Amino acid sequence: MRVEIENKLSKIIENEKYFTFLLTFTMEISIMKLWRFYMDNNVLSIINENYSALTKTQKKLADFIKDNVHMIPFLSIAELGEKTQVSLASITRFTRELGFNGYSQFQKSAADLIRKDVVPMRELKHSITEEGEEDILSRMIRLNINSLETLNSEDLKRNFQQSVDLITGCRKLYITAARSSFSVAYYLYFMLKEFMEHVELLTEGTGDISNKLQYIEKEDCLIAISYERYTRATYNIVSYLNKKGCPVIAVTDSHSSPIALKATTVLLAKHAVDTYSFVNSMTVANALITAVGRRDKDNTLKKLERQDEIALEYGLYL
Repeated sequence: MRVEIENKLSKIIENEKYFTFLLTFTMEISIMKLWRFYMDNNVLSIINENYSALTKTQKKLADFIKDNVHMIPFLSIAELGEKTQVSLASITRFTRELGFNGYSQFQKSAADLIRKDVVPMRELKHSITEEGEEDILSRMIRLNINSLETLNSEDLKRNFQQSVDLITGCRKLYITAARSSFSVAYYLYFMLKEFMEHVELLTEGTGDISNKLQYIEKEDCLIAISYERYTRATYNIVSYLNKKGCPVIAVTDSHSSPIALKATTVLLAKHAVDTYSFVNSMTVANALITAVGRRDKDNTLKKLERQDEIALEYGLYL
């Protein structure tokens, strides 16, 4: 009897071990499948694979996302619903039917997608690997000239004049940008500071951004420069000043870019094709400097002369 009981217990233990092994193995397989799913698929490919099975409302939402995927990481579910005229419940249901836990996970996946697609590096790689007989310098000059020829438009002229009005009429001017766009922002700040007293450069790199933001008033104005891939730091500053009621001038590459959507006016200055050159945005910056300086010529010339005097007294130049 005792032997029989021991045999039964032994079988039960073996069955439990087998069950535990089977459960663990099944979970590992599921995790591996889930991992492969997210590694091998992105938001756009998942939408395309499931597009035919979507409802009319879901297709409307999917079309917007495919055309504006770079905006998704910056849009709350409420903002996405407002732009697409789709209910929050429908958006949540849409993301879950695509295999996500909800909008937050879907949004993170979209951010991962655009993070992989580094536009400056892609354009630079294309320029380096492209073969041709034309020498590099001549080609870059030609591409930049072509880019400048496409820059001028009635929309830019109209928004440019509005921007000059906002800059000359504000209490204090703030300028912000990040990464490669920062070079344009700093140049604009440096040149305007030559004859404008109340100009400040906002950047998160110094760690004192919150100290500067606390003194902002609605009579102030912000110039924000941001290009694809759009940085969160610049977007956050634009959002903050937008909430404060401050006018925002966006220098960017699209009217649907994250900062353009929150801007008072947009100065569209796209990059030169295949070069990721800032020649267009630098041209816009130079035009702003000249136009703002001309609004009060006497004061501008007086400040510039004073700058020259200080430079000579200080022995700034060799």
